[in-house]
Amino acid sequence: MIITHLELETNQLVSLHQFYTHQLGLAILQQTATQITFQLGWSKLTFRQTNQPVAPYHFAINIPLYSLEQYELWYDVPYIDTVSPGCRIANFPDWKARASYFRDPAGNLVEFIERKDAGYTKGYFQGISEIGLVADDVTTLAASLLDDYPVSLFAKSQPRTDFTVLGDDYGLFILAQTNRPWLFTNIPASSGYCRVEFTDQYGLWRSSYTNQATQLEVVH
Repeated sequence: MIITHLELETNQLVSLHQFYTHQLGLAILQQTATQITFQLGWSKLTFRQTNQPVAPYHFAINIPLYSLEQYELWYDVPYIDTVSPGCRIANFPDWKARASYFRDPAGNLVEFIERKDAGYTKGYFQGISEIGLVADDVTTLAASLLDDYPVSLFAKSQPRTDFTVLGDDYGLFILAQTNRPWLFTNIPASSGYCRVEFTDQYGLWRSSYTNQATQLEVVH
């Protein structure tokens, strides 16, 4: 599953503009007074201005293997401790992955993640590989997504009532129960506007998910 476009809301558009261009060096694809779109590997990342409060999102970015330590030197972002104080890298043996986490100026929890089974990438960023989707009933949301979209349970994670993962190493829906803290933080998961466009690696179908809206386009 390839996440081609992720659209989120923010009430701090100017701060995010500065952060993603200057701190992460992302190219701007489109910009208006109310939204901005960045190129992030194979993905587009859009932040749309709102005047309402916005709960923090969680999303992850695939990066090349064995690069986390180097990225900590290259990217001056506010990394958070993971398994112990002063440790910025977490190992996930079951997922064959390592990750570091930081928060952007809007409080979103962003993750750099290396995955042994995600192949090789020439650029600094492969693409957006995870987006957190929050619901009071994770089991019902998972069943709905499995019924409505051509996705499957992530083979490296066992589904639970408060946390279930759909997709593969290239693109994952991280389903979390409302108020369940995001990993290594005290940030409670909270539902908010989110639009995801995704496809398969061959471009045979395209789908989009917006909150509870369903749309599937099959490419012939």
